[in-house]
Amino acid sequence: MTGTLGVPGDLRAALSEFLAAEGIRLAVVPTGDDCTVQVVVGNERRRCGLRRLYTGGFIACETARSMAVKLGVRTRQMGKLLNFLNIKVRNCGLGCF
Repeated sequence: MTGTLGVPGDLRAALSEFLAAEGIRLAVVPTGDDCTVQVVVGNERRRCGLRRLYTGGFIACETARSMAVKLGVRTRQMGKLLNFLNIKVRNCGLGCF
């Protein structure tokens, strides 16, 4: 099963291209559709959770690893996705990201 990312229109094309170039198998759907994780574009640093990724935000390492499992991607691929979305990983104990 492939995870899905609900992404706003202005970011959807760029994210789709990035995922294809990196070989990350995630479906990109419009925001509001049924999705595994929703990407929210914002200007402030916000804590990301298992249901939402805030561009420019931050996420705990444990949460990022859990999200990778939820989306069905490898930890390394999750790290690339987080870098693309400018999301910083905090409290990383294993050096995964």
